[in-house]
Amino acid sequence: MGVRGLKSYIEGNSLFLKDWNFEGSRIVIDGCNLFKILYDGSTYDLKHGGDYYAFEILIKDFFKSLKNCNIKPYVILDGGSDHTDKKLETLKQRARGRIQIGKDLSLGRSCDNGGVKPVLLESVFKQILILLKVPFVQCMEEADWEIAALANQWNCPVLSDDSDFFIFDLKAGVLPITHFQWHKGLTQKSIPAKIFLVSNFCECFNNMNKQLLPVFAALAGNDYVNIHTMIGSFSWEQFSNRSAPFSRSHARLDGVLHWLSDFTDSKNAIGAVLDLLGKQKDRSPVQKALIACQNEYKLTKGNLAQFFLNGVAPSRLPMELQVLPGWIRMPLSEGKICSVVIDALVLQRVRLSSQVENVDLPSSNAISRPIRQVLYGLLLSGQKQRDDRKPSVARVDQGECYVEEYDRDGLSLGSFWVKAACPANGKNLHLETLNEEPREPRLQVLCDTLGVTNTISTSIAAKFQLPVYVTCYWLSKADPQPHIEHLWSLLLGFVFGELSERYKGQEGIALVLNRLNSLQLSPTIGGPDLEAAHTYSQWQACMKDSYMLNQLLCLPLPEPELARLYCGPLVHQAALRLRRGVTPESLLSAEPIAMQLFRDLQHAVLDSLDADVRARLQKAPRRDHPRERRARSVGNVEELATQFTQMFEQEDEDEDYGGRSGKAKTEDEDGEIYRYACRIRTRHKKKSRALRTHSPVQLKKRERVCWA
Repeated sequence: MGVRGLKSYIEGNSLFLKDWNFEGSRIVIDGCNLFKILYDGSTYDLKHGGDYYAFEILIKDFFKSLKNCNIKPYVILDGGSDHTDKKLETLKQRARGRIQIGKDLSLGRSCDNGGVKPVLLESVFKQILILLKVPFVQCMEEADWEIAALANQWNCPVLSDDSDFFIFDLKAGVLPITHFQWHKGLTQKSIPAKIFLVSNFCECFNNMNKQLLPVFAALAGNDYVNIHTMIGSFSWEQFSNRSAPFSRSHARLDGVLHWLSDFTDSKNAIGAVLDLLGKQKDRSPVQKALIACQNEYKLTKGNLAQFFLNGVAPSRLPMELQVLPGWIRMPLSEGKICSVVIDALVLQRVRLSSQVENVDLPSSNAISRPIRQVLYGLLLSGQKQRDDRKPSVARVDQGECYVEEYDRDGLSLGSFWVKAACPANGKNLHLETLNEEPREPRLQVLCDTLGVTNTISTSIAAKFQLPVYVTCYWLSKADPQPHIEHLWSLLLGFVFGELSERYKGQEGIALVLNRLNSLQLSPTIGGPDLEAAHTYSQWQACMKDSYMLNQLLCLPLPEPELARLYCGPLVHQAALRLRRGVTPESLLSAEPIAMQLFRDLQHAVLDSLDADVRARLQKAPRRDHPRERRARSVGNVEELATQFTQMFEQEDEDEDYGGRSGKAKTEDEDGEIYRYACRIRTRHKKKSRALRTHSPVQLKKRERVCWA
């Protein structure tokens, strides 16, 4: 994001970043940048769908550190996409990159440039902010300009790694997150940091005029303007006067800065850029692009101070956003309704998240498309199809609306036209008055969408109602069909989250938590089990879209505590152990509270399912026979060697279930290892193992797989 390569260029020169101990001040935080950087900087799971509970602890510690240093945070989150579409191509390019990263993670390859973020991460982040009473706002569009404007209005720094903030003329500067040593604020009264000031930066380039920095951003290449397609290639490196070794990208940035430092103002600089074009090229598009880029970084009084000080929703909205009903603007600002609503209503276009899944199968988002159709139906009822959003269908009838979804299609970014629709019980609900409707019709729309009744036979906490309904929908619609161990493992994750929060410290609970913790801490080699990864990606897609629909319907069901629902490493390891014959009772034994919660959740799900789905699930799960075991992916020779070492170390455990020697297979030179590989086994067994395998006690344990 921002100016390509600028952050690493600035970090490479000690003159640009100054040491600073930060304390006792307001700070405006780029919220989306913060939670992504913190998750990337942790060792938390990426390839199993995320570890939200660990992330919650991390975020709580972060804000505890700020409070300890008397720092008052104000968090600002991105909202809908820019209505002018000036960043659309950049966003599509990033989406393509995330698809490839997701594939690499599924193969067990490392990703140096971050990974595919867990899809519920932003929603979890907002729930934690609400819980901690940290002031935050969700903008109607992208947040960069509002962040910079508020920071200047309050004369406080911005906390962000987005290099766009190195271009804004910020009075109190920028604190890059990667140099913000917040952990030390837990034990001391100030946080060591580094600060970037535009004034210091410009002094290093012959006291360059600050107004030239937006021109620099355009020439260097940012998210707003792709100037290189207009002026062609130009060797800016020739103007660099640094003797230290530079990468080519850094030499180019250095050259642009030194070239611009010769001009007194932006008008002269733009004129010089146009002169570089010669007489053959049209200058008008380049001039417009440079002026537009200047305007992007020009700061005036923002919208957000009144929201934070007086609880007033931003009132100055672009004409395109005036379609948002009055009642919905405050919940959007408060982060209580997802910003996807803005994209669907204003742009009739939505960008869906990528996950770590089996790329040979359709996107995991496909399973929850009927849920999104209802979301779109509620938003676009009575609206007209935009002229610039003509769907690629044979015919669009009067009153019909379609939303264009960008989603994974194989290894490409595809465009899918989804018809806005609503259940029969929702035909009388209108967006303008949705907040005034009684609960019953709103709940009925949600239940009809998920294909469940609005009553649960088993008594469970209200916060589990939506997750139970979502799980029923998932079990009914998922393709491939989940197995019973997938359901059990998911419910064990629910139990783990609940025990970790409410019953922590009790002796019996501690034993169960230690047992479940040992599962999630078990090392995994290579990529995830692709069947489980795709199955749980589908569940997360259903959970995310149902959560959004429940919010738009003004919460006919209580919001679940998302951080307590899914722990990827635990759920995946539990599924593996259950397939090997371990039972839920053995994991939850010695604690009646844990067992009762698991039973209640299990019966709530099974009793809400249709008879045919329930019958399929209550069959015995498949054994984890070596010949049927899903491939453990490997990205390179070193990983392969490590994996085989682990295989031999796990020999004792594996041989309890029998096995034969086999070889790891590769599909092609690109390393698309999506097939089957068997673990190596020794041919010789000790007599005691043979006796143990045929022991009646052992056989009895292995028969205790079905759990009713």
